Amino acid sequence: MHKGIAMFEMSTLDVLLLAAVTYLAVITLVRLMRRRQEGIIEELTKEVEVEQQRLNREKKKEKRQKMREQLEQQQRQRRGAA
Repeated sequence: MHKGIAMFEMSTLDVLLLAAVTYLAVITLVRLMRRRQEGIIEELTKEVEVEQQRLNREKKKEKRQKMREQLEQQQRQRRGAA
């Protein structure tokens, strides 16, 4: 026996209880991590959808602005030709 080191002996029941508690702890942790992962994925998916909608609105706005500029340019050319 080493001096100053307490020896710890576990019975079969202790080992089984420790294994069961460890298993439950790991399973619980994995479930919590999966829920958090699903929550993060859901949040990111919503953010991506919002950003895509914003980009689509911006593209439409730019397209309308371009069309408006083309119409104004055509009107100016007609006035100059007349």
